Amino acid sequence: MTARPSEIVYTRTEGQPSDLSEAPRPRVVITGVGVVHALGQTTGQIWDAMAEGRSAVGLITRFDPTPFTTRIASQVSDEVDTRFKPEYWDALDRRSRFAVSAALSAVQGAGITFTPQNRAQVTVVMASERPEEDRLLEGARHLVAGDVTKAAETLAADARPHAASDRIAALFGTTGPVLQLENRAPGGLAAIIEAASILRRGDALVAIAGGAEAPVTPISLAAFQGTGSLSTRNDAPAEASRPLDMDRDGFVLAEGAAVVVLERLEVAVARGARILAEIEGEAMTFSAGRDGTPGFDADQIARSIQLALITSGRIQSEVDLVALHAAGNIEGDRLEARAVKMIFGSAARHHMYTPALKSHLGHALAASGPLSLAVILEAMHRQQIPGTRNLVREDPEVDLDANPGGPKADTLRVAMVNATGWAHNATLAICHPASMRPIPASFDAVGVVLVVPDERVTP
Repeated sequence: MTARPSEIVYTRTEGQPSDLSEAPRPRVVITGVGVVHALGQTTGQIWDAMAEGRSAVGLITRFDPTPFTTRIASQVSDEVDTRFKPEYWDALDRRSRFAVSAALSAVQGAGITFTPQNRAQVTVVMASERPEEDRLLEGARHLVAGDVTKAAETLAADARPHAASDRIAALFGTTGPVLQLENRAPGGLAAIIEAASILRRGDALVAIAGGAEAPVTPISLAAFQGTGSLSTRNDAPAEASRPLDMDRDGFVLAEGAAVVVLERLEVAVARGARILAEIEGEAMTFSAGRDGTPGFDADQIARSIQLALITSGRIQSEVDLVALHAAGNIEGDRLEARAVKMIFGSAARHHMYTPALKSHLGHALAASGPLSLAVILEAMHRQQIPGTRNLVREDPEVDLDANPGGPKADTLRVAMVNATGWAHNATLAICHPASMRPIPASFDAVGVVLVVPDERVTP
C-alpha cells in the first residue's frame, strides 16, 4: 500500500473530547477467541481454508430444501465436541452447542480459570437473531399431533432466546451480569461492545461475549425467502456468496459461533495474559427512516464508523482495514461502501483495505460480526490481509479495495469491523498489541485480582 495522505482529518462531534487524555477511560483487551464454523474450529483453520479457496457453502442436508427457492447454505458438521460429557452435549440445542464450544475454546485460549473467588467478576453477553428453531419445530409437530405433554417438554428446554448466554454462564459457574441481545445482524458485535462497556464502568473485570446462530432451518429459510434476500445460485454454491460483485443476488445463510474473552487491561497485565488486540473504539447507531419505519441508511452507518474512530482516538490515516458487513445485498453493499467513503474519502480506495469476509463465511446473522472479528484477529497475528472471494466484476458504485482473491502480506496495525442489519449498525475499532498506546508509568498492575465481595457483607 502507498503512504496515506496526512491531511485526512475528521470533525469530532457530539461533545467528544479532542484528546482522550482529557477523559481517560479504562482500557479493554481481547485475550481469547473461539470459533465454530463450517470452515474450521479455530481461527487458524478458517484462515487456511480461506487462503486455499475452499468454500463453506453447499446444498442443504439438514432437511429437504426442495420446496424452497434457495437450497444452499453454510452448514457446520454434526461432530460431537468431545471436551463435553455426552449427556451434557446431547441435552443442548444446536445453537447452544455452537455457543458453549466457542466459549470454551475462547476461555482455554485466554488461559483463565474461573474459581469461587472470581466468578462474580465475570459477565456473559451473547447475541442471536433467530430463536432455537429446531426445538420450536419439534414442539409445533407435537402440538399438531395433539401431544401437549410432549410439546411442553420440548419447548421448556432450550427453545428460549437466552439459552446460549445462560448455558455459557452455567458452564463456567459465573455469577456476574448475563445478557442475551437481539439486534439483528449486528447483534454479536453489539454484545462485544456492551461487554466492553460493562468492563469499562467497573461492573465486571472479565467478559465472555459474542454471537451464536443455528438458522439453517425451514423456518429461517422461509422467512428470508419471503424478503427476497437470499441467493438462489443453487447450481453453483461455491460462487453464490459474492458481495460487492456486479452479479450478486443476495446472501448465503450460515451457522456457527464466535466468542471472545475480554479483560480490563490491568487484569490481563497482572496475570501475564497474552493480548490479542485492544478494543480502542466502539459505536452503535440506528437508522430511523423519514417515513417512521427502520431501514438502511448510509448516514447512520457512517456515523457508527465515525463514532468508533472518535472513541478510539485514531484518525482515518491510521486505519489499515475495515472489515465490511457486505452480505451480498445489492443496495445494502452500496450504502455501506458509500458510508465508508464518507468517512475515509479517497483513502477508502487507495490507502486501506475493505475485505468482504462473508464471501468466504456466508452470513451467520448475529454471529457474523464476531466471526469477522475472529478472522481479523488471525490476520493481525499473521500480518496478512484477507481476500474477498468471488469478486470478479466489482460494482462500480462500490469502488473500494476489497483485495480480490487470496490473502497478501501487509502491515495491519489498526482495523475496524463493521456490521449492519436493517436499521441497526455497530462498529468496533481494534489495534494490534504492538500498536497499543503505552501503559502509563502510574498504571498499577500489581496485586490486581479477581475477587468477590465478602460473603458476610449483605446487600
